[in-house]
Amino acid sequence: SDSKISLTNIKNIYLYSYLWTVITKDFYLFKDFERVYSNLTHQNHILERQDELKKNLKLTNEIKGNYFLLGGENNYWHLLLDYLPRLICLKEINLSNTVVLINSDILEKFQLFILKIIKQMNLKNVKFIKINRINQLYKFEKLFISSRPSINFAYDFYEKMIGQFTDKKPLKNIYVKRGNVINRKVINENEVEELLLRYNYEIVDCSNLSVDDQIKKFSSAKNIIIVHGASLANLLFVPNNINVIEIRSNIDGEFSTNLNINKRFNLFLFNKTKKVGKKFRKDIIININELKNLVS
Repeated sequence: SDSKISLTNIKNIYLYSYLWTVITKDFYLFKDFERVYSNLTHQNHILERQDELKKNLKLTNEIKGNYFLLGGENNYWHLLLDYLPRLICLKEINLSNTVVLINSDILEKFQLFILKIIKQMNLKNVKFIKINRINQLYKFEKLFISSRPSINFAYDFYEKMIGQFTDKKPLKNIYVKRGNVINRKVINENEVEELLLRYNYEIVDCSNLSVDDQIKKFSSAKNIIIVHGASLANLLFVPNNINVIEIRSNIDGEFSTNLNINKRFNLFLFNKTKKVGKKFRKDIIININELKNLVS
């Protein structure tokens, strides 16, 4: 049951595009059906603005036709895990008169990957419209929505779509650097790189790679050291029985553990980091000696 997805079609429905939340005219939210964002985000953006949004619902003109809500964002984790597996639903829809809704600012490298999946699924006549999420409120005559895919469903989806074309061979050591990011920076990342280069690790910055190139890197890895972040999504594509060290900050959850379906790889959670700064998501200083001992 964890590897299934639900699909439904609703008439005369509203879309709050900033969070991809579907709302009925009497303000019922399908939050448990397609939820991606946190309860706090829903509270701040929707529940505390109910009066304003209800007023705007009445002023929103209806868009005629059939539409399918794919949505998406440029966060690699959310795109691969929470959105793209919904493409499987297109096999159940009449594509000759249905348009797929996607975010207007989606990166070109993600667009190319979506088109690759569409081709692998052997789907014809798929039409996309990019939705401006800043406008926030839309009303649709008919809208298909799907439930949020589970991690198991996403794994099965990619195994079926691209797994057979991916040559998984554990050959290389890679360190997936955090790089120039806003949250959870690795303050002493240069020291980490100097250490791992001595152990024959390749330094990988996923932000500079296409989706296909990221899949190739991870599918040929035998030892992976990765700082917690969106690049963890690439653990979907790794060979079995390899070693993965996840370097963690303060609120990193169990995402890597959940990706380790059927204990496909040996996972080490490395918490020997000093959490610094006043941000909710802390920057870290990695204990070099502890990391050296673990790698050894």
